[in-house]
Amino acid sequence: MSRIIFEDEYVIVFPTFRETSAHAHPFYHIFFLGDDEILVTGSRMKHTMPECRLFLMIDPTSDIAEHLNDLLTGEAPERISLSSPLVLDGEDDASVSISVERCLTENGFRGPRPAEDTVEDYRVVRLIREINEYRYLDEKIDKIASGYGISESRLSHAFKETVGISLKGYLMIAQLKHAYLLVMAGESKTRAALDSGFASPAHLAYVCKKQMGISITEVLK
Repeated sequence: MSRIIFEDEYVIVFPTFRETSAHAHPFYHIFFLGDDEILVTGSRMKHTMPECRLFLMIDPTSDIAEHLNDLLTGEAPERISLSSPLVLDGEDDASVSISVERCLTENGFRGPRPAEDTVEDYRVVRLIREINEYRYLDEKIDKIASGYGISESRLSHAFKETVGISLKGYLMIAQLKHAYLLVMAGESKTRAALDSGFASPAHLAYVCKKQMGISITEVLK
């Protein structure tokens, strides 16, 4: 089974799978090709998975994504040499997380601005927080908008304008993350799919394959 560590703004993956089909999704990626070289992909940038030690799937609303976006000069992934290499201080999850966070900070992929300082519409800031608390796993966008007292089109436009990806796409990220967490905690794929807002296990499998280029079974085996 691939080792997966969930942090607030990114997911750390030690893959057991070695190949994916070409795909694109809302996440940013940092693939650690070695201790001091990475490959960076942007949101919706088509790519396959290179041979790598580990990789990060990064929330597109995070300050890390903002800094990575400044490094991406075209429509292809960027290979970058690190000034400060990734050195894992230990093998347990906490040690890995601390080491990765230190590497991000020392190489300038962290900035002082939280999302609240860069998002103009307070509704979007609040909505991002609620989505990350898994409040809307099985909600339609029109119902979410109704709860905010605005139209679906206005909320969707404000979200895309300030975040850079669609509200529907960001909700999908939360659904996938929730499903993975449940499966890793021992739940069946059927229960994980339904509890995360997917219509069926087949729907979860389809979304995973489309977004990640590989089936959930391959990721978790």
